[in-house]
Amino acid sequence: MKKNAREVDKLVEEHLKMYPYISKERVGELTIDQRIAICISELLSILPEKEVTFINFRYINGWTIVKVAQEMNYSQQMIYVIRKKVLMKIYLGISHLLHNEEKCEMKEC
Repeated sequence: MKKNAREVDKLVEEHLKMYPYISKERVGELTIDQRIAICISELLSILPEKEVTFINFRYINGWTIVKVAQEMNYSQQMIYVIRKKVLMKIYLGISHLLHNEEKCEMKEC
């Protein structure tokens, strides 16, 4: 099933909001959420600093776009540009896991 850009953004944002609360320990059989969290962790280690800062402020700290813009010294419009870029990068990094999860749900694994 093809998703539109808004659905993709919402899906990635859901995983980013859960990210701090999911164990990233690689022991035993991992859940899909753990595999996604580990993948996000690896992506955060290679993303540009401003994108990681945005993720920390917006999704880890739960700040508003206005507060993030003020703290990062960017306009709100620029924060939305950063947001769009980083959500797409993370989606591309975790999409293989998301698609496997969808296939599994369809087959009722």
